[in-house]
Amino acid sequence: MSAPPASHLRCPYCEAYAVGRLYLGSVHLDSCECLACGARWDEEPGSGAFRGRASRASVVVPRPGPS
Repeated sequence: MSAPPASHLRCPYCEAYAVGRLYLGSVHLDSCECLACGARWDEEPGSGAFRGRASRASVVVPRPGPS
């Protein structure tokens, strides 16, 4: 079994490797957030194929709780 390509492990916007991921089984996507630049996007978990940029209001990415 080979390792996934390096691009699958880093942010497509700033190239940082500090990426938080949440696998969403119901839609078979990884919802990702870069801890360095704050970018959010969705990708396929197996191939790492980019599936779109998540907005701040997306239900797929966590939102800050009430203050």
